[in-house]
Amino acid sequence: MSGPDSITSAEAARGPQDPAAPTGAQPPVIVIADDWGRHVSTTQHLFRRIVRSHDVIWVNSFGHRRPQLTWYDFRRALSKVAKMVSARKAPPTDGEGPRLIINPRALPWHNIEWVRRWNRGVVLAEVQRALAAVAPGRTPIFVTATPLGADLVGAFGERAAVYLCLDDYDQLPGVERNLLVPYEARLLARVDATIATAESLTHSKRPASGRTLHLPQGVNYAHFATPREAPPELANLPRPIIGFAGGVGPVIDRGLLRAVRDRFPSASIVLVGMHQEEIDPAAWPEGTHFLGARSYDVLPAYVQAFDVGLVPYVHNAHTAAVDPLKVLEYLAAGIPVVSTGLREVQKYATVVEVADGGAAFADAVARALDARTPADRDARQAVAAKHTWEQRVQTFLGYIDDLPPRAITAV
Repeated sequence: MSGPDSITSAEAARGPQDPAAPTGAQPPVIVIADDWGRHVSTTQHLFRRIVRSHDVIWVNSFGHRRPQLTWYDFRRALSKVAKMVSARKAPPTDGEGPRLIINPRALPWHNIEWVRRWNRGVVLAEVQRALAAVAPGRTPIFVTATPLGADLVGAFGERAAVYLCLDDYDQLPGVERNLLVPYEARLLARVDATIATAESLTHSKRPASGRTLHLPQGVNYAHFATPREAPPELANLPRPIIGFAGGVGPVIDRGLLRAVRDRFPSASIVLVGMHQEEIDPAAWPEGTHFLGARSYDVLPAYVQAFDVGLVPYVHNAHTAAVDPLKVLEYLAAGIPVVSTGLREVQKYATVVEVADGGAAFADAVARALDARTPADRDARQAVAAKHTWEQRVQTFLGYIDDLPPRAITAV
């Protein structure tokens, strides 16, 4: 089913010959997640640190929706095919990557039974081969950050199987609910625990074992706290710069941005991030600056240049289960933060202005603009420093260590 090309070695990042590589004292970890290096996701933040102590076998995404006849999906499909058939080539890393990265020869039509069986067979064979190569005879841990890992739970004789739940797939825009929800139901019936980034998910995604654990988002503190020069494209914009860094799409309440613009007509509203929908500038406040996506390496320079960082999210079933990663990134950068009253933001209310409704949100921005003293900055950074990814990794690994041996097997 699969040839040697489908396993991509991360030798350039940290291969078996690297003296800093794990020695085998800890169990290897199989991770089913997003494409390594494509975006810096929560799962990748965690495992960029876990690879320091554990041999990690990472399985790249095999699709959360059926492809459509669009240019975006065509380019994405070409990229996937190229990875599947390419020679052994390390993806982009910052020097800390998994031992092996698998680009599975899987198909995206997961609701078709024969495709489901094919995909399971392909991934199973490739991971078993990877285990034999990097961790022969050692009992692994299985972690999936996607419901599509459901059919692999128990297949590797793992000591523990965990669902790392980052979103409510019942509500997440851009995925096919009818495709993923049945997989998630099977997954919850089989895993030993759900580890979720939002408190609400520990209730809605409870597995048959009954074990749900909360792991809030963390922050790469030094990355965002280390001072950077303002990017040239922001240096000459009228102040204040009221900014947002994240996916630009339906999650943003444009009415709140209009209220801010009305209150501060000379301000620059700046949106930094990938466009999740086609952008019609006429539907946004006049003078909004759409900068598009910026690499994670340079993102702190943009955030630090904001006078206020916004989390202007709508309230809906999706955002009720979201712990916005950007809140801690803003705080680490030391800038004032204004957010709508999302449940997961409330835990930072001592250093975040929380408000709902246009007038109240604009008032909160005004207060934030007045809170830019060195003492205010220090207070925000002190909070962020308590929530680093290193601390989250210790909690995550502690949760895994505390799980009893597997009692739920694959069906």
